[in-house]
Amino acid sequence: MSDTKKKAQKDRGQTRVSQIRTAPRPNLHGIAEQLYTLQQDLEVARRIQEKLLPPAPEIKGWDFGLHYQPAQEVGGDFYDVLPMGENRHGILVADASGKGLAGALLMVQARGMLRTVASMAASPRQILAAVNRVLLQDLEKGKFVTIFLAVLDSVKNTMTMANAGHTPMLVWRKASNEVVRYAPRGIMVGMMADARFVTALDEGTVELRPGDRFLLYSDGVSELMNPVSDEFGMERLEAYMLVNSDQPSEAFVRGLNDVLEAHQAGHPQSDDITIFTGRLLP
Repeated sequence: MSDTKKKAQKDRGQTRVSQIRTAPRPNLHGIAEQLYTLQQDLEVARRIQEKLLPPAPEIKGWDFGLHYQPAQEVGGDFYDVLPMGENRHGILVADASGKGLAGALLMVQARGMLRTVASMAASPRQILAAVNRVLLQDLEKGKFVTIFLAVLDSVKNTMTMANAGHTPMLVWRKASNEVVRYAPRGIMVGMMADARFVTALDEGTVELRPGDRFLLYSDGVSELMNPVSDEFGMERLEAYMLVNSDQPSEAFVRGLNDVLEAHQAGHPQSDDITIFTGRLLP
């Protein structure tokens, strides 16, 4: 090979090396700053969401327990206690579609509507119908909220309930040591026009006796997966209630959370977990 050809090849090689060396690199510093800012924003959103979730209610003759654990920094699950006049309290657990910030934003919107409507409506069916009427105008197609709402009358010891596509309420009967599922017919909020939504929504009332316990929860409990994709399931949840419902509510919730963590066995949590339980004191 002539010296001229060798020199030309060397020059081309040096040019390629120079091009590689001078190729623009991503601005890692800028990306890191953006990620840090996003993380800070999520932390602020988490603290705001925590403030929106009330503590366990204090109602004479009753004992309550709560647990909330989002799958990400913020979540779409929520629970609430709605004052509805003397001796009447709206108790609910809900699940807004979407994860993270998307679910949390929908959760805030639905919570605000529920609180506004509860001050004007008399029954769970009326409340859910009004919330559906308003949210239907704002929700994107395919977005929805599931809500189980029960109005607790602490004098009559009754729970009047309506269920908009949520998991059933479980009631442990102390006298017979049995768990009963209550799932009035209903569809998710935001999925159907007002008239059809109301037609599909039933309402029912259950009386609780001293020692009885109710349990409201999100599907993040019953559908919690372990490393071999085995769901926790309704049977395990009801079995836990049969053995542990006589405990104080805080201990009941703490024990259930321990059982869920044992079942999960380190598998990543894919959905928000909400637990709201109450016991009529013997």
